[in-house]
Amino acid sequence: MEPAASPPRGLSLPEILAARAQAHPDALALRFLPDGTTDHPVDWTYRDLDRRSRLVARGLRRRGLAGGRMVLALDPGLDYVAALFGVLRAGCTVVPAFPPSGRRAVARFVSVLADCAPQAALADGRFASKAAELAGAYPNDGNGESVQWIFPDERPCRRDDGTDTSVRLADPALIQYSSGSTGDPKGIVLTHENLVGNCRALEAHIGMEPDRVGCSWLPPYHDMGLMGTIMLAVHGGWPLVMMAPGHFVQDPHRWLKALTEYRVTITVGPNFAFDLCTSSISDADLAGLDLSSLRQVFCGSEPISAATLERFRERFAGCGYDAASVIPCYGLAEATLFVTGSAATSGAVRTEPLDGTGTPVVGCGIAAVGHEVLVVDPGALTVLPEGRVGEIWVAGPNVAAGYWRRPDLSAETFGARLSGATEAGRKYLRTGDLGFVRDGELFVTGRLKDLIVVDGRNLYPQDLEASVERCHGELRRSAVFSVPGEGEQVVVVAEFWGRSREFATAERTLRAEVTAAITGDHGVRPAEMHFGPPGTVLTTTSGKVRRRATRAAFLEGTLKRFAVPYGSTAAAR
Repeated sequence: MEPAASPPRGLSLPEILAARAQAHPDALALRFLPDGTTDHPVDWTYRDLDRRSRLVARGLRRRGLAGGRMVLALDPGLDYVAALFGVLRAGCTVVPAFPPSGRRAVARFVSVLADCAPQAALADGRFASKAAELAGAYPNDGNGESVQWIFPDERPCRRDDGTDTSVRLADPALIQYSSGSTGDPKGIVLTHENLVGNCRALEAHIGMEPDRVGCSWLPPYHDMGLMGTIMLAVHGGWPLVMMAPGHFVQDPHRWLKALTEYRVTITVGPNFAFDLCTSSISDADLAGLDLSSLRQVFCGSEPISAATLERFRERFAGCGYDAASVIPCYGLAEATLFVTGSAATSGAVRTEPLDGTGTPVVGCGIAAVGHEVLVVDPGALTVLPEGRVGEIWVAGPNVAAGYWRRPDLSAETFGARLSGATEAGRKYLRTGDLGFVRDGELFVTGRLKDLIVVDGRNLYPQDLEASVERCHGELRRSAVFSVPGEGEQVVVVAEFWGRSREFATAERTLRAEVTAAITGDHGVRPAEMHFGPPGTVLTTTSGKVRRRATRAAFLEGTLKRFAVPYGSTAAAR
């Protein structure tokens, strides 16, 4: 396990990969599970990854694309990682994008293309027939040049010329579009220094281990899956087991089976992944699991539920799972990824009650090394005392350079100063997230824009959503928001995971139970409720609830509905 050594400072990620390939060419870098199971793994060494990334870079140089912006829309897998490092090696700026499959994904893809005006797009061969259609859906860059489409099947270059395009750490390396972007996308410009700095901050938090093995099913086009697993593994010199996110969602047991089979020590997942494993893995499947090798289990990307982590602990304690390995964390793309994290082996997840509600909030640990985290009154721009909820502000080397071609928004978001500070005072990133600090630890409570205010009371939508999903076993996802009326009125949108006829039978009971749960837990009565099939609540491509988009669809009347079964009482009405 010799590769697990911190690389010298001053190198970019492609240079770090090249150094690992030279020093330890036969060490395992990546293991991909193409069908999601451990039956047919495909392994790449550092030599394999380095060589294939060089071929990608050579192909881009031959096309005259070195130094340009490159949209990367490949499916998760080994070719994705090779293309990622190849694009960086060619001096290009990578624009990770969700493959344009499905109406929503196509709309998002086109909006990203229109915003970043790339020189080329690297996509899977199955999209070759759609290239002309997609090209006609967005404007060109104003110079009359259309986007070049490159498909790996073409194999434009089979031999590397041995040269690399020189990059500086201060150069843009990546434009990361936040997972919720749609019609008005915001691309976050990350430098090579940001990417390496994020790896160093994470490694300072978790330490170096010679036997570390990682595993990830997270989408590689998002910050947690890209910067938090792929880049971190190459930087740290430890093998990473990968599977496609779709294979995990289809059968969450596959994730835990891979952890068992390959004696994984570090993995990561958002809150919903732990819930999905707890509710869907059968007793029969538990028998073959051994999670005792896990030492670091990161949980982040969305509000973390103490109840979710406790249910996971209870379900898998008999499989060797140690709850002391869990690391609740907080981060965002505007800060590359990592901002705060709890220490593994702390013994238990720390929670604190949210003032005025009693709702337990999970602690997300302390600030990354070299970073500062403040909780600020968003109106007065003053630091709030301990325990008071305010906007989370961040400063440090992980903070991005700004938004792509959005100077005014960049200045507002990345150039915030505290009240009374001079022009020479420190600038902060305004995250738009709410939280409080207690004993030096950050507790995240929600989004500033999602906050619901009813009769002067602050209500956090995720708390109401938790009440909705607890009250009935077939309610799996919900979105709660407010709409104007006689004051702000609370609306509940929820997914019922059953058939149309089952919903027709249960609808009256559902409405009564949801009303009782929200009224009893939060002292507010929902004005309206909308129940629909899975997919009704709009989410990002990483599975986070898009409350504002769901609210807009509710007001427009475009949310999914159940088909009314013939012969039902509803049909008769």
